[in-house]
Amino acid sequence: MRTWQRGATNAGYALYALYALYAIAGAMAQKMGTTLPVRLGDVGEFCLFFAATVLFVAGLIQEDSETQSSGWLAALNENAERYAMLVFYVFICIVIVQEVLRRFVLNYSSAWAQETAQYAFIYLGYVGAAFAVKERAHIRFDILLQRLPARMHGWVYLFAEICTLVFAIIATYWCLHTIEQLWNFGGTTPVLRVNKIWAEAALPIGFTLMIVRCLQMMWRDIADIRAGRPAYIGKSMFEE
Repeated sequence: MRTWQRGATNAGYALYALYALYAIAGAMAQKMGTTLPVRLGDVGEFCLFFAATVLFVAGLIQEDSETQSSGWLAALNENAERYAMLVFYVFICIVIVQEVLRRFVLNYSSAWAQETAQYAFIYLGYVGAAFAVKERAHIRFDILLQRLPARMHGWVYLFAEICTLVFAIIATYWCLHTIEQLWNFGGTTPVLRVNKIWAEAALPIGFTLMIVRCLQMMWRDIADIRAGRPAYIGKSMFEE
């Protein structure tokens, strides 16, 4: 493991430990009828926990030989959605587990865990949709495609990408309209009391990533058609 990966993992563990100590101290203070001298609040607890998750996941990321030779930009282009999905997925799993422990072991539950887990799940879904566009992993009906000659497959995929691109552009426009309204008129989340833009941003981010991936796939399809190569079909459902 590289030095920076080991350092990120250790830093993540340290922040998790700090959060655990803070939760235990808060539970003890509650039972004793006192208050902690330093209180992070819901936003502070979330930021501490999320930072620990990001560092922990960063330590888990292992770069293969191809990524090391091609550079970090190529790695980001290849795995940006995967990295983000891993962060959100790990955060959801760990935050739910810790909330169960806080509630049934310490009898000192947090208010922010459920809300942030819900928003992380939304981000996970929309970022995952962009990744599925890149891998052509969305559910599709290929009965008609199988009946067409192989030389036509690239054109069918290109048409599908154009339709997806148009949909993503329209969806992004209306998502940004919602973001603009929240920016102008406000509106906060129920627990963290932060602007809902942070939650609603999952949609324009996801659709923007879909636009980028659609353009990349269209470029690949055009190159394959011109070169006479078979169209990239992606992964089938349940394929490893």
